[in-house]
Amino acid sequence: MPHLRLAERVLLRKFDKFYAYNAETDELYELDEEAFNFLKVCDGRYLEINQEFLEYLLSENLVTENDEKREIEVIEADEPSLRYLLLNITWYCNLSCKHCYVVQSDEYMEYDTFKSCVDQFYQMGGLKILISGGEPLLHPGIWNFLTYARNKPLRVVLLTNGYLIDDETAAKLRHFVDEVQISLDGLRGHEKLRGTGYKPVIKSISRLIEHGVDVSVSTMLTKYSINELDEMNDLLGRLGVKRWSLDVPTTTEDILPPLNLAAEAMKKYGFGEMGHEGTQNYACGSNFASVTPSGDVTKCGFFTESVGNIAEGLDVCWERMKKKFIWKLSELKCRCQFITTCRGGCRYRAITFLRDLHGCDPVMCHIFGVKN
Repeated sequence: MPHLRLAERVLLRKFDKFYAYNAETDELYELDEEAFNFLKVCDGRYLEINQEFLEYLLSENLVTENDEKREIEVIEADEPSLRYLLLNITWYCNLSCKHCYVVQSDEYMEYDTFKSCVDQFYQMGGLKILISGGEPLLHPGIWNFLTYARNKPLRVVLLTNGYLIDDETAAKLRHFVDEVQISLDGLRGHEKLRGTGYKPVIKSISRLIEHGVDVSVSTMLTKYSINELDEMNDLLGRLGVKRWSLDVPTTTEDILPPLNLAAEAMKKYGFGEMGHEGTQNYACGSNFASVTPSGDVTKCGFFTESVGNIAEGLDVCWERMKKKFIWKLSELKCRCQFITTCRGGCRYRAITFLRDLHGCDPVMCHIFGVKN
């Protein structure tokens, strides 16, 4: 029988159920109590284990055969728990896109604020941080930020428009982030939306993948890109992109495609594990929060109302968030049979398109074929 050690970047969490999260692969495993308790004692000791179970754990990179001792930390949190945190480290950007909801300004998150966010998030049982903006690579302290984030076993994802990633930057990012999410909003249509061509973005994607960085692509469906998706699907598949997610911009600008066409595209295209949907009986974003460059905590990038500042304590802000910005499905006006699957869609989209916080998300209604 082997000496078993929990893999370095596997996090054990007790939320509504028992979980193991592999931050390196972005896999969240739901466990029974017996399996969870077994992993808790995989600290390098000699353990008796079923051979089939051992082979599974090794194949999923959850444990290693290693007698080097390690202390295993288990963090518990009540549901809804804060699992994913978006850190907007600047509102400054090198582009000015038609669909963007950010009011650009020359504002940058301070290093101590970033450190506090990362530390408190980890202590609360967090799994993944997403670093965004604006354009985060324009922050003068970005490499110090990424260096600090890498000290934690959390998954680190950088969200960028891709225009600042040369070969040197791609090689450097490999050591600091697990994934880079790049915005690619069509081919010819990308330039119509963002004011600059898509080919530099493709080069950035290729550079990152060549250097061993997981790349995901986010695409906003517009009237400019709705007919380019076959080409994009082929291209992204050839490049080796890890996942491709599609969505509809939440905007009143005259750039939206017909929602029925957008819904069909979202059903047909895209691949890989998506998003951070609601859990249990909660609507969108029940495990998600966002932080502004000044440290204010908000529901997401769309909702600007703050529930407090990181200086008060992320846990304090999260308790306020749960009271004000996390809704149970029963609070929504959605009454179709798909509610537990779509979870009502996006609340901000319901506000933008229907002027009703608790109303239906028309994009999701089109996807599920529901008429309101």
